[in-house]
Amino acid sequence: MVDLLQIIENLVAAISPGGGGLTGLLYIMSWLLGVVLVMMAIKAASRRSEMGKNVGSWSSPAWSLIIGVCFIALPGLMTSLTQTFFGVDSTDPADIFSYAPSTVGLFDADSVGREMITGIVVVIQFFGAIAIMRGLLLLRETANGGGGGPKTFGPGLTHVIAGSMAANFPLFIGVVEWVITNGAA
Repeated sequence: MVDLLQIIENLVAAISPGGGGLTGLLYIMSWLLGVVLVMMAIKAASRRSEMGKNVGSWSSPAWSLIIGVCFIALPGLMTSLTQTFFGVDSTDPADIFSYAPSTVGLFDADSVGREMITGIVVVIQFFGAIAIMRGLLLLRETANGGGGGPKTFGPGLTHVIAGSMAANFPLFIGVVEWVITNGAA
C-alpha cells in the first residue's frame, strides 16, 4: 500500500523539471500557444488593415499580440510578477520554513512533515503557473469581446494575481504569517 508521502514524492518527481518534466511540458505548451496567438494577432491586424474600420478596432489584435508574447515568455513573466508583488527573484519550495518560522518552520529538520509540506508547495507552485496561463487566456477573451468584458476581465486578472501568489507560495505564506502575528500586537 502506498502512503501519502510516497504519493507526494511521486507527484513532485513528475512535476519537477529534472524529473518527469510536467513543468517543462507546461512551458512548451505555453510557448506553442503563444506562437499561435501571435500568428492569429498578425492575421487579424492584416485583415483590419486591408478591410478598414468595418472589421473592428486595433485593440483586439494588439492585446492578442501582447498576451501571445506573455505566453511565449511565461517563465520571464512569472519572474516579473514575483519581483512586482514580492520584490525577490524566485522562491524555492523549501524556503517556506524560513519565511514562516512561527507555523510550518516549527517542524524538525528531517521530519516527514517537512518533506510533505515541501512536496505540497511544489504542487501549489505548479498550479500557480497553470492559473497564470488561464488568467491570460481569460484576458485575451476580454480583448476579443467574446466573453462579455467584465465577465472575463475580473476573473482573468484574479487568476493572474492568485496564480502569481501560488507560484510564490512560500513568500505568500510568509506575508500572511507576518500580517497575522504582527497584526495582533
